[in-house]
Amino acid sequence: MTGLSKSAMASIERIGRKLDVLNEDPEFSVSYDDEPMVCDMVFAGGGAKGVAHLGALWAFDRLGIKIKRLAGTSAGAITAALVAAGHSITEICDELMDLDFMSFRDGFWDQHLPKFARIMAISSSYGMYEGENFQKWMEEKLVEKNANTFGRLPRGEVGMLAALDDKDGGRLQIMASDVTHSCELLMPRDLVLDRYGNLRPVSFPVAAAVRMSISVPFFFTPYKLHKSMIVDGAFASNLPLEAFDRRDPSEVRWPTFGMNLVSQTPPSQNTKDLFHFGLAVFDTMRYGHSRMSFLEYPTRLCRLFDIHTGDVRTLDFGITKKQKETLFLNGVTTVLNTLRGEDGGGIRRTWNFEIYLKLRKRWSFPPMDVPYL
Repeated sequence: MTGLSKSAMASIERIGRKLDVLNEDPEFSVSYDDEPMVCDMVFAGGGAKGVAHLGALWAFDRLGIKIKRLAGTSAGAITAALVAAGHSITEICDELMDLDFMSFRDGFWDQHLPKFARIMAISSSYGMYEGENFQKWMEEKLVEKNANTFGRLPRGEVGMLAALDDKDGGRLQIMASDVTHSCELLMPRDLVLDRYGNLRPVSFPVAAAVRMSISVPFFFTPYKLHKSMIVDGAFASNLPLEAFDRRDPSEVRWPTFGMNLVSQTPPSQNTKDLFHFGLAVFDTMRYGHSRMSFLEYPTRLCRLFDIHTGDVRTLDFGITKKQKETLFLNGVTTVLNTLRGEDGGGIRRTWNFEIYLKLRKRWSFPPMDVPYL
């Protein structure tokens, strides 16, 4: 992976050897023993902190675990879409570890306007940036794999993906929030609804869905879908962990793992004007989601990976290379510790599919009724 320094690669390889040992443990099983190791994966939102998802993916790839279906919110939607298109972890790291996230801030015009003018601009457009740079970049990455619509996402084994059968449904679900109707918008599931113009999910651009999911209020302008105003998916669900759950736990064939992004001590927020105050409110909401959403649900805890993100804020688009590497290493380490039962939560022993099934049968949680695509 060209996007990582030699010292970071050395640290990752040391953890990788521990993952190899875990893989040889007879107690360790991700799915049924007579089937390949597969899982579904859901990624939480978190802006710049989403780099930590890449470390988690690297660890799963090292373990030889393939991914059936993916879902994500905001930054997690970016990761989910790239993997769902068929990109390998090496390709994603080479792209994102060297990517200047500041390039997604269309035009940098906010840096040249007086504070009052910036506030007036937000009051008329509801956001500082159009998001066009991001959507163009996302589209280009998906076109590289000929997977720019939901219907074109690969169903065979490619990159980190396992093959999908017809009964498995669609490859990808993206979470956004419909503030016009005060509800979640899960794509492509909800695109067929009247309020969105009865769209055809198979031909809908994945990049547009991801653009909706990252629409942080006051930062990116909301996305207009038919007659609805769409913003960041974190308002509806920052980690839609139940997206692929079956109603009958006895029918579970493999686990759904959730990649959560948490800050032990939330970094201080800048609240000097309306723009920054709005962003601080949003980040506080995210922090509350990550800390409180899973405390009382054993069936969530047993499949949750809490990746610590230090002092990186959601909108730290100027994140340094060193910070990216630290987040990546945190993702790798979290996967190792969680699957070895050393994280203090979840299954407090070597992760085992049979134990997971017992917990799922005892503590069920309502699924999100995602239809087949």
